Amino acid sequence: MSKQERVRQILLYAVYITGACCMQVTFSQVFRLLGHTCDLMLVLVVLCGYLFGTKDGIAVGAIVGVFRDYFSGPVLTGLDQKPVAVLGVGLLAFMYIGILSSLLFRKRFRRKYSLGILQVVIISLIYYSLGHIVSFVYLSMSGNLVSYYSLRYIAFSSIVPQIIVNVLASLPILFLLRFAGPYKKGVRSGLVDGYSVEDRKWQSI
Repeated sequence: MSKQERVRQILLYAVYITGACCMQVTFSQVFRLLGHTCDLMLVLVVLCGYLFGTKDGIAVGAIVGVFRDYFSGPVLTGLDQKPVAVLGVGLLAFMYIGILSSLLFRKRFRRKYSLGILQVVIISLIYYSLGHIVSFVYLSMSGNLVSYYSLRYIAFSSIVPQIIVNVLASLPILFLLRFAGPYKKGVRSGLVDGYSVEDRKWQSI
């Protein structure tokens, strides 16, 4: 990759990451459907990891995760019963989302764009399901659990609508990544048959 292409890549990633994070936080009501806000941060990380490989997935996921921690990081109750912000959870979670999205459907399907949308569905399902499980376990262990949502509510009023909204948000993001970059023609030259040098290194760890 030439210096000019590298600069272009960094600038476009900076625009995508900043834009997705700021739009999700600032214009949350605008990007709201079925009572849920589009999770632009999650969608961007999933698609970057799937389309451009493990290295890009880790980098974008880690940066977006920092933004996630800053804007909406989890808050737990400390020993003195005062709320304490927990930093680093978003960074780790989104970094691993970037890794996971770079590994699913990697070789067999040669990174078809339709399967990028399927990735959004699968990883959204995993992410929000784990979110409910962690919330339930934490509330139970802290003794603050009086009642929790029913499985029917979690499935059909929380997770499914959020997945639908995320899928709709993935369409314009896929279009941008394909036709505007960060790589020319929407293809990373280092990827061959769905693999990259970084993906192979990750396998050997």
